Amino acid sequence: MISRTAEPACPARDPALDPGTSMTPTAPAPVRLAPDVLRPLQKLSAGHALRALLGTWGLVAVSIWAALWSGHWALWIAAALVVGRCQHALAVLMHDAAHYRLFDRRGLNDFAGQWLCAKPIASHLHLYRMVHLRHHQYLHTARDPDLALSAPFPCGRRSFLRKLLRDATGVSALVMRGYVTVDKTSGRMRLTPGQGNLLRYWSAPTIATRAAAALLIGGLVWAGFGPAFLALWVLPLLVVYQVILRARGVLEHAAVPDKADPLRNARTVVSPNPLAQFFLNPHHVGYHLEHHLYPGVPHYHLPRLHAALAATGRFGDALVERRYVDSFAAIAGPA
Repeated sequence: MISRTAEPACPARDPALDPGTSMTPTAPAPVRLAPDVLRPLQKLSAGHALRALLGTWGLVAVSIWAALWSGHWALWIAAALVVGRCQHALAVLMHDAAHYRLFDRRGLNDFAGQWLCAKPIASHLHLYRMVHLRHHQYLHTARDPDLALSAPFPCGRRSFLRKLLRDATGVSALVMRGYVTVDKTSGRMRLTPGQGNLLRYWSAPTIATRAAAALLIGGLVWAGFGPAFLALWVLPLLVVYQVILRARGVLEHAAVPDKADPLRNARTVVSPNPLAQFFLNPHHVGYHLEHHLYPGVPHYHLPRLHAALAATGRFGDALVERRYVDSFAAIAGPA
């Protein structure tokens, strides 16, 4: 799951755009759950969704308040790290909304997914949905829009570290948004501000959204919070969020043992490490294999889904790993 800001529209008859497709189980017969087991796991809870949204935004507010209150550089760095983690958590909730798994009411689902999750991280729910449902429909094929994320792996440790370095310096975020281009042969970077998303895409809704954003940012600057906004929202979005997005994104499908096996073409990482869980697994996003088998299950029921699949006794060969260190070693490959 990669948050994208602009994508071409999908063909109108593309089956991946059918809302039902986003919830269609793809589990193979040996681990197919009985309807009476699956039905409670697919049930949506507005309370769970609200707690996830309020918890994420509450942590953002507390982190920023602590940094501003203390004025200490160490707390500012800690707050930026936590805010970047929370921006990733918002992307995870946007992903749930893209599958219509946030709220039962379609309008409320899309409003929350767009304005409380996607827009604050410079993304777009509806464009992301079009891309992401194609990923489920055409996983590991030439039509998979996320294939470029997993195909280069294993790439070697040095190459993987270079990718993370580009993320950690903000280069990846600028490339993704069109403000920097990288020559594939020489690796040289060139600023291309005229090709950025801000100047390329114009429509009545985008003009209205940008005007509202400009008023909000202008108000923060007028109130004296301009530096805080840059340091505690923009910088985490360009740096921390990108590193986490890369790290967690490649865990999902990179260097999997069998791209044709639905039990081994996606990776779940169930780690007891609380720090790794906090940064890489917000809202149970680490249960990615289970999500692909049953995309109709909302994030808060994924641990129960994992247990139900394990209880079948035929989930032993599934790609479920226990340590992020081992997973990243397999993805990076030799030096």
